[in-house]
Order: sequence, then structure tokens, then C-alpha cells
Amino acid sequence: MPVLTFIDQKSEKYLLTAILVTISVVLVLQVFMRYVINSPLVWAEELARYLLVWCTMIGTSLAVRESRHIVVDFAPILFGPRSVGLFRLISMTGIIVFGVVIIVYSLPFVQRVQQMNQLSPSLEIPIWWVYLALPVGAAASILRAIQQIYLQLRYGLVPPEPETAEIAPVPSELQKEAGR
Repeated sequence: MPVLTFIDQKSEKYLLTAILVTISVVLVLQVFMRYVINSPLVWAEELARYLLVWCTMIGTSLAVRESRHIVVDFAPILFGPRSVGLFRLISMTGIIVFGVVIIVYSLPFVQRVQQMNQLSPSLEIPIWWVYLALPVGAAASILRAIQQIYLQLRYGLVPPEPETAEIAPVPSELQKEAGR
């Protein structure tokens, strides 16, 4: 069970940290090689670009897990704190639908690219590995959204409020208009 807990709580953070550290090291090395040694690495920028694609798609899953994705908080403010759970369920459902659409359209694309046997110019890795980030990231986001829906329905969990965001009280004029 500790392995599953680790995977659930830390795997994305560690993977993203490793990717970002790798990107940073490779790009610093590239700058050093280009401007100090005068012999640039031809593969460095390509690797950084591909890792950034994977970082973005894995990061979407982490954002869903921690409820840090983009949200519109006007409606819950207008309808009161009891509506936050409903709007969170709607948000997670939207993430699931969007993820399914991404998977449905990206998997055939990845398969076509795989059949072409195209390699990246500098690294000479199969280019479909890069495109595979789309369905993998979407699937991970779907799993995290399902997990968040389960936790909310089972335990009544609501997303934590960001520490820096302060919600202003709804003006009485808006409350009167909402009550109509």
C-alpha cells in the first residue's frame, strides 16, 4: 500500500521535477557550449522542447489532482459556498469530456506517425514518442478527475482555497439580482 500512496501523492511531482531539472541542466550546458566553448550541442534544444511537451501534459494531471486548474469562481461566489461542490463536479465532468475528446483524436494520430517511422532530426528518437504525451496526459487527467469526483462524493471534499486568493463578499445589489 505505501507504493500506491507514493504513486498517488508524489509520482507526478517527482517526475515533473526531474523533467524540469533535466531541461534546466541541458539548456545551461547548451549556453555554455555555444558561447564559451564555441561548439553548440545540436540536440539540446530539441530535447528541451520535447521534455517541455511531456512536462505540460503531466502537469495538467497534477493540476487536476490539486484543483489548481483554471476555474471561474464567479458563479460559486454568486450562488454561495454550498454551490462550490456542484460547480466542482461540473468542472471535473468537463475535464473528463475534454480528455476523452483529446484521446479519441490523438491516438489515431499517434498511430499514423508511428507507422511512418519518422525520427526526430537531432536525437533520432521516434517522433511518435513526443506525440504520445497527448493521450497519456489526457488519460492521467481523466483518472485524476474521476478520483476527485469519487473523493468529493465519498467524503464531501471541496477544493482547498488558494492561500493568496481572498474572496470579496458579494455586494447586496448582486445578491438581490440573483434572488429574482
